[in-house]
Amino acid sequence: MAAGVPAVLVRQRAARPGRRIIIVGAGLAGLAAAQQLLAAGCDISLLEARARPGGRVHTLREPFSDGLFAEAGAARIQDTHAYTLGYAKRFNLALEPFWPAEGNTITVVAGRRIVAPHGTPLDLSQVPLEFSPEERKLGWRGSLVKYLFAHVPELGDPTAPDWPRDDLTRFEVPIAEVCRRNGASPAFIRMVAFGHDLSGMSALHFLRDAVLGAKTRLWFKIRGGNDRLPAALAATLAEHIRYGTPVVRLQQDDSAVNVTYLRGREPVTLAADYIVCALPAAVMRHVEVSPELPPAKRAALRDLGSLPMARVHLQMRRRFWLERGETGWAATDDPMDIWDYSRDQPGARGILGAYLSGRIAHAVTALAGGERGHFVLQRMERAHPGATEHFETSASHSWIDDPWALGAGAEFNPGQMSRYYQVLRRSEGRIYFAGEYTSPWSGWMNGALESGERIAAAIVERMS
Repeated sequence: MAAGVPAVLVRQRAARPGRRIIIVGAGLAGLAAAQQLLAAGCDISLLEARARPGGRVHTLREPFSDGLFAEAGAARIQDTHAYTLGYAKRFNLALEPFWPAEGNTITVVAGRRIVAPHGTPLDLSQVPLEFSPEERKLGWRGSLVKYLFAHVPELGDPTAPDWPRDDLTRFEVPIAEVCRRNGASPAFIRMVAFGHDLSGMSALHFLRDAVLGAKTRLWFKIRGGNDRLPAALAATLAEHIRYGTPVVRLQQDDSAVNVTYLRGREPVTLAADYIVCALPAAVMRHVEVSPELPPAKRAALRDLGSLPMARVHLQMRRRFWLERGETGWAATDDPMDIWDYSRDQPGARGILGAYLSGRIAHAVTALAGGERGHFVLQRMERAHPGATEHFETSASHSWIDDPWALGAGAEFNPGQMSRYYQVLRRSEGRIYFAGEYTSPWSGWMNGALESGERIAAAIVERMS
């Protein structure tokens, strides 16, 4: 299996018989931890508030026609994501290219619709904004290197256990501020995260992701939907999973732990030796812990940012964009990132999905379900003329108001990564913390899986 070194450590060691572990949360982190601990001989119970596994890996199949589907959450896999690729291989899950091989993509900025071959850098001469002469000379990619990516080597190795080793607080400012300090024009700053609202994210978070993705050449998705990965994992753990069991309290002492969950409205308490807490940090804030966690851990869980994100998918009667030689991919200054989710799916109908983050995600979340589709449709028309004519139905999911997520992946705000990253990763007594926010690959399936394996290895090491 190519899913990383920690899994090897777990297989080489065995826990003492009878050791009981409770895993809280059946997202990818909890599922990975459960698999590894079960393989090591532990007695495990996996508690999940939802009626499905996967957490923020969630494929929408309703109300679409003709068997179409779209991703409400995690959508992409980089060819450097060894954990995700390893699990896909283990369960014989076929991969497909995420990005289209050919066709034109669309950029809509300041009222202008710009058409360009997919994969080519944005031509700044086509953008109706006032870039500096140097930016026009360097071009889009050259300017990105000058203002941001030239600093990537300064970060060191984010996968090192004790990262960040050096003082990186100079990058603990908004992305726009780093660009501004390095001479970027207001036009470039407006475009730097085009299609997304990353105004709350620390530049250190942004650059760490760039370091880890620097060698990526290919991007994938799982054929048939990304939810096939957590479904495959959960199938091997079915007798150990209890769905509909929201956890409300964790208690520990020197010798044992107790976990209290709700069955309907009735509290039920389970005893164990250790807990793996694989809930999103934002959800963990609402779980009572006794005795209280150390002040630094409480502050980290309380303050850690969570990316405001929603997806709205529009089913179209026909994939009219293909008839124009367009991929369906687009980005707008609403801001909105648009993907063709139905590429590689059969039939004539198609789905154009809007990836919404930041302020626009909050605006969409405040709308009723049906209104969300019409809100996006009006804006989709600017990128893909004809959308209104071909529109049939919509589906949406906001992670902001999802009670078991309260946001998408972790968004380390300025100052938080240096202050909180190592604090979030460490165990507290018999409680271990897993989840993408504790991993170098925060916000990715790879990070969730890595964290689950790493924590399982740590528990087995402790019990051996």
